[in-house]
Amino acid sequence: MLSLADTKRVREMAAQFNAELVEGDDAITITIDNNKAKGFISSYRIFNGLSVWVYNINIQSDFKIDLGLSKDRSYFFSYNVEGYFLHRFGDQEEFAKILQNQNMIVRGNPETSEQIVFPANIDLKIAVIVVDLKLLGNLHIRNARRIFTNMGEVLPKVPSRRYYRHLGGINTEIEKYASIVCENQDLDLVGGLLTEGAVFNMLASQVKEYNEGIAKNQSTLSNSELSKITSLAGYVIYNLETNLTIVKLSRHFGMSPKKLQVGVKYLYGDSVGRYILNLRMGHAKHLFDTTDLNVAEVCARVGIANGGYFSKVFKNRYGKLPSQYIN
Repeated sequence: MLSLADTKRVREMAAQFNAELVEGDDAITITIDNNKAKGFISSYRIFNGLSVWVYNINIQSDFKIDLGLSKDRSYFFSYNVEGYFLHRFGDQEEFAKILQNQNMIVRGNPETSEQIVFPANIDLKIAVIVVDLKLLGNLHIRNARRIFTNMGEVLPKVPSRRYYRHLGGINTEIEKYASIVCENQDLDLVGGLLTEGAVFNMLASQVKEYNEGIAKNQSTLSNSELSKITSLAGYVIYNLETNLTIVKLSRHFGMSPKKLQVGVKYLYGDSVGRYILNLRMGHAKHLFDTTDLNVAEVCARVGIANGGYFSKVFKNRYGKLPSQYIN
């Protein structure tokens, strides 16, 4: 069953947002669609010692959460798929800003308070995995034992009367798992297994990121600049029909063309031009799969004027000419 603290916190949020509340033995969810917020917040248990919080929500005014940290001193692994939030411990004057695509690991202590602020009018998609090593250590489930062993080897032995916070770099690899955790609400067997697998992979990736850091391939850009660049794909897809030059993109993201090139290479291993071309081709395939548009119409939708070039690149990527793919 979910802990009493988690259940109480979700119930309190439901009351604050005038939200619909659905409770089960291992999960509790509030769904909100009113003038206070839109979206959902859920908490569910994988097994004893491993639970998940999901925030997929847009709130109309700044929302502060005071977290009462319990004596079990669990680890909290959070990852921002979209948006940002603020975090601090009670004796800190300044809030830390947790950026989009940034990993954070927190371990508190019962004598220190903790606050989180969700900013107004920001689309938030945040996945938080809560790990209680004491409970995991008593289980004989294979995945529980693996998590217990791996975390015991990697994470620091935090003094019993100290809190701890690790702010990771901007990491887009974790996003593919955290996105599933944030968006999948299917309660059937397949959906449950998909989400559970994503939780394990997300946690493993976060522990790996903590262990390895980015010292081996340190970017010259700041976390704030890298976080901006993680929005590139969404911006490009929205503007595919326009002429997207690196100069225009640099102006939009408020950085030099050189920095934009360095950031895209660091995050995605490609040049800006090649990255955009890959997005064009991916969207073209999506249009072929989901619409009845012809090749010329899809060319126009993805911003490529030369039909011969489009066909050549599409075949190189997917093994067939567009005309063959749609037939």
